[in-house]
Amino acid sequence: MRIVQGVVEARSRSRFDIVDVTGEVVRWLTQVKARNGVLVAYTPHTTAALAINENEEGLLEDIVEFLKELTKPERRWKHNIVDDNAHAHLGNVVVGGDKVIPVSNGNLTLGTWQKLLLIEMDGPRVRRINLVYVGE
Repeated sequence: MRIVQGVVEARSRSRFDIVDVTGEVVRWLTQVKARNGVLVAYTPHTTAALAINENEEGLLEDIVEFLKELTKPERRWKHNIVDDNAHAHLGNVVVGGDKVIPVSNGNLTLGTWQKLLLIEMDGPRVRRINLVYVGE
């Protein structure tokens, strides 16, 4: 049993953005010669999140609009006194900052249309995704 840790980065382009990080994560798995096990992906940012879903332009726009409606960025949240990003913290609470994905024969065992997506809610920024692979 091996445990390997690493990091991939994603650069968002706007305050709200969704970045497909699947390719970078697969490249990392190849570099560490992952075979069969489990991958934990975690973003250490409280104003971004990770999701597994389809990378289709209309759906990505829908996700952003849904999060905006849910977290109301224009609302006068109490945290906005400190930073004008309470909505992003709330989005992280709802979506979450981590995912666990099985790895089989060196590949993420995602569904046909599934991708690992970084959801940016306080960008643009460079975000880290910490990776821990446990397996053979």
